[in-house]
Amino acid sequence: MTLLPKLAPNYGPLIVNFAQREMRARYKRSLLGWLWSLLNPLSTVLIYSLVFGVFLRTTPPVTSNGKAELFAIYLFTGLVVWNFFAAIVNGSMDWLVGVMDLRKKVFFPTETAILGGALSAAVQSAFEIFVLFLLMMGLGNLSWTFLLLPVVLLATGSFALGIGMFVAGMNARYRDIRYLVGIALSLQFFLVPIVYPIGLLDQPDLETYGLPAKQLVEWNPVSEFVQAAHDVVYFLEVPSPQRVLTMLAYAIISPTLGIMFFRRRSMAISEEL
Repeated sequence: MTLLPKLAPNYGPLIVNFAQREMRARYKRSLLGWLWSLLNPLSTVLIYSLVFGVFLRTTPPVTSNGKAELFAIYLFTGLVVWNFFAAIVNGSMDWLVGVMDLRKKVFFPTETAILGGALSAAVQSAFEIFVLFLLMMGLGNLSWTFLLLPVVLLATGSFALGIGMFVAGMNARYRDIRYLVGIALSLQFFLVPIVYPIGLLDQPDLETYGLPAKQLVEWNPVSEFVQAAHDVVYFLEVPSPQRVLTMLAYAIISPTLGIMFFRRRSMAISEEL
């Protein structure tokens, strides 16, 4: 949110070029090409639905129309947000490393490569949103609130960009960051109400073992974005003012701090890479 207005006037075409470059490289020499953009998330939904919806019999919350209680739909809604967040955080490190040979020949702000990669991740998310729209339309659980989903994803992307700038800058010097981020994201995935409804954490047994599970999930910033997506897509309601303000704060503070850190280390990043 805070980055694009500063860069777009002079480097907008460059950002788009990096996005196109990433999209072309993503499925290069692949027979199915962009079809993998749909197959990958759908296969993930199938696997998690089988494990949590069938084997563990996790009960999804009641939808707005009371007729679309499919765990796969609840799961897919959360995954659209999570996949976008994780793609930007993980990809930022690769996008930065991937342009350093070019950076040695031509000067340009290296953060434009990260913004371009984030734009390509947004295109991927657009495919997932379209599939989710068709599913909700088929189940009759659709309202104007679905139009707020891109807004939720925009805030998610802004928050993820701040983190991505930070880890990309750190990874330029310490390549262990790439592996640590992968581990952290794997752990964080289960601290977001995607494969379970947040109401499940109200069970007293969890507190018996000394696990403040619900507090950990509620304090996780990504949870706010995922629950907002559930609100507008699954429950067909506008997120609460508190949730909107919280997301807005994350979406502004994160990229502001991230770009400040990244630009402060820009010279060192060029030398380290």
